[in-house]
Amino acid sequence: MAEENERLAEARAWELHQKARDVLFSNETFFIGMLQAVSGASVFAALAQSEAMSKLGGRFLPLTFLTSMVVALISAVLAAYWKHQYKLWDVKMGAAANSAERAQRHAKAGCYLTAMRYSMLISVLAIVLAFATVLLAAWVYALCPPVAAS
Repeated sequence: MAEENERLAEARAWELHQKARDVLFSNETFFIGMLQAVSGASVFAALAQSEAMSKLGGRFLPLTFLTSMVVALISAVLAAYWKHQYKLWDVKMGAAANSAERAQRHAKAGCYLTAMRYSMLISVLAIVLAFATVLLAAWVYALCPPVAAS
């Protein structure tokens, strides 16, 4: 009787763990998609408004903004790829024939999970840098407007 209760408790704990992983997986998917959308749309906006950005901050501003957003977009795309690889090795881990193979697949899944999380962080930091650069340029322009040539 105690063994059966223990097995039921373990099964319930595993089920709760799986539900939490599924929620986390869907949140990561949403976040990566958001990073791709923000950075991708910002790249096109920067290209379309490069002349206006040049007037605001010279040649430096559009290049800095565009570079940061391209880094963010590439990083977000890599995060999506590494997320796929993580899930692939996580599923393969469950089908491992022995504990050595399971440990190897767990290690691969862990590497891809770490890479995905760092890539998401890099993407966020690049987006923040890009918008901070535009904000800083706007403040400099507002406080020190360019002098008209006579």
